[in-house]
Amino acid sequence: MIVYGVCKSCHNHLSLNVLADTRTELSKQIGASISKKCNRCGVTTTFAANQLKAKLSKRIRHAVLEVAIVGVVILSSAYYFLTDITYIALIIALYTPLAIGYVWHTRRNFKLIDTFNRSKA
Repeated sequence: MIVYGVCKSCHNHLSLNVLADTRTELSKQIGASISKKCNRCGVTTTFAANQLKAKLSKRIRHAVLEVAIVGVVILSSAYYFLTDITYIALIIALYTPLAIGYVWHTRRNFKLIDTFNRSKA
């Protein structure tokens, strides 16, 4: 989860280095407000805890996409190149826990982001 604010000048997303699951925790960490300088336009913007939002990190989005692509490639290649159904079942049995783990992790992150964005400090 990435906590960010929006630059008032150019509307660029400014990521902040904080570890908080709720706005209450965030306000304890940053105090009344936090300032961040925009890399694009150079304007320094001050944010209160209620002005910040959370979004899914790119790393998690890429991991989910990679798991989906690898799964499709493995299953389609297994279907076309393996004639024994036992091998196909073994590949599915080994890959399914990995895919379920990624889905569970991503779903947990969506819940954290939703909770953070709905809460107030």
